[in-house]
Amino acid sequence: MTRREKHLTNVIRSRGVAVLLILLGVWMVSVAPGISLFSPLSGAALLITLATAAVMISANRQFNLLRSTSLFYAGLFVFSCAATPSLFNTGLVPPLLALTVMAAMWIMFTIYNERRSDRRIFIIFAMLSAGAVLDWTFLFFIPVFIAGIGQMRILRPKKIIAALIGILTPWWIVLGLGIIPIPSVPRIFFTPPSLLLHTPGIWPFLATVAFTVTIGFFTGSLSLIRILGFNARARAVNGFLALIGIATGSLAIVNFTNLTTYVVLLNACVAFQVGHFFRATASRRGYIFMLSLIAGYAGLYIWSILS
Repeated sequence: MTRREKHLTNVIRSRGVAVLLILLGVWMVSVAPGISLFSPLSGAALLITLATAAVMISANRQFNLLRSTSLFYAGLFVFSCAATPSLFNTGLVPPLLALTVMAAMWIMFTIYNERRSDRRIFIIFAMLSAGAVLDWTFLFFIPVFIAGIGQMRILRPKKIIAALIGILTPWWIVLGLGIIPIPSVPRIFFTPPSLLLHTPGIWPFLATVAFTVTIGFFTGSLSLIRILGFNARARAVNGFLALIGIATGSLAIVNFTNLTTYVVLLNACVAFQVGHFFRATASRRGYIFMLSLIAGYAGLYIWSILS
């Protein structure tokens, strides 16, 4: 690369660009039609999204997931969420799911090959189960985190018991105190794809999700080869991160009528994979791909607000 290209790469990897992307994301949401950050719903959704970015940064700093101090992935996460501003008008479940899973993942990383980890396992599954009190989609991630216990090399009967107690505790509390009624057995309905496709303004949203899934598949596949060269602990934590991303993408496709629930978490997982990719290609004109990503999300945002 030329000297100018190296300088541009360093600029993109700088903390200033990450902060700029986050501020741009906040601005994009604030000026989107039909969204007011002064409303409790939209404001809280944005704050939870920013909190998720903070958790991602903290997890990377503690465990060096990306082998880089660059915060570009965090800025890209907020920017990609802002590219679908309608997310901030659909309720708190999407950002809460992302925050809960990212926080639970962070805790999971701390128990790698740790025998004394029962309390942290309890907390992880209590968090997921408490989320399920609000929305049943949180339950889908319980099997993912049980698999994560195996990846952390601590899969023992005692750990499974701690997980089960964590799952039962939030329901024991809310049902015992009468906070919510005893839930009925969920009824499963098949919704024709045509119903979703005829929703007003859905095409920019679907295009943005498809763009994110494609980027995640591309960068995740290439990053996998690099991750295989890490040490055992690094392979375990990055493998679990990849597992969460695969599960989220699969759930978004299978449970397509509930697609909005998974988008914020999907953006977080893909942002990590992009961070891996940028770290590996920084010296091989990786800046071109990163600038293309930013331009792509910006274009999809413009389409979204004009549709």
